[in-house]
Amino acid sequence: MRIKGTPVAAKTSGRAIALAVALVMAGVSTIALADDDRLDEAWADAVDGQEPILSDKQFARLNNLAFQAAVTKICDGYELDDAKFSEGLVDATSPAPEGMTDAEAEQWRTAVFFRLGTTYGLFLAEGNAASDDFCESAGELKADAEVPNVWQ
Repeated sequence: MRIKGTPVAAKTSGRAIALAVALVMAGVSTIALADDDRLDEAWADAVDGQEPILSDKQFARLNNLAFQAAVTKICDGYELDDAKFSEGLVDATSPAPEGMTDAEAEQWRTAVFFRLGTTYGLFLAEGNAASDDFCESAGELKADAEVPNVWQ
């Protein structure tokens, strides 16, 4: 997503960097779905050419939230804790870029939520295509004390 004329519209060195970031971000922290279960081309297409609206760490946090939200739709025994999810969203998107006008800030928020929705949709697709592996990954993530958990 390009947001021209704003601080968000940082120059990139082309599709190679965007694709590399996409592949790293699609990995979602410690979540390890079997490689054959991943929608690699869809992940690359979804984020190819996007401006870096968040840092790599922020994208990883946002992806973690999207994964955990998708798990609640596919795997038994998982429910989101709305307060934890909201706190996680604030954490994942802080700090916001400085010096934006109100219109630029609204464009930035829209870009962040667009990315969250895209990531959530890709996790739903991956999870529904291979629910056993997906739910096993959810169990591993839930057991990892170092990964923020937004489930009840």
